[in-house]
Amino acid sequence: MKTAIQSRLHRILFAAGIILIGLAFLTACGEPLRERTIEVTATEMRFDPDRVEAQTGEQIFLRLRNRGQVVHSLTIELPSGDRTVSADPGVDAILAFRAPAPGEYRFYCRIPGHEAQQGVLVVLP
Repeated sequence: MKTAIQSRLHRILFAAGIILIGLAFLTACGEPLRERTIEVTATEMRFDPDRVEAQTGEQIFLRLRNRGQVVHSLTIELPSGDRTVSADPGVDAILAFRAPAPGEYRFYCRIPGHEAQQGVLVVLP
């Protein structure tokens, strides 16, 4: 037969175990992934800004705003493959992707003659 002390100790250990399991579950869940829109404006032969930052795992909606006089594109070189969006003059276009591992990822305009139009996405941990 259990003594009062054994019974109390059993309840305390049980409660501590439940708390530890709950904390482990919350830690595993972490913060929810963030969504963010980053705007990049294209004009003749430049992107503004030409350097943008994101955090690993963020869902990025990169809005290309073409304020130039000709068609522009934005291609970003990601580990999962290049992603491209293009926009006519005065039009916006959205490129959606999840920010990859920390590092620098080049983006550029694929239109012939626009080789100088480039920038970098810096992904932070």
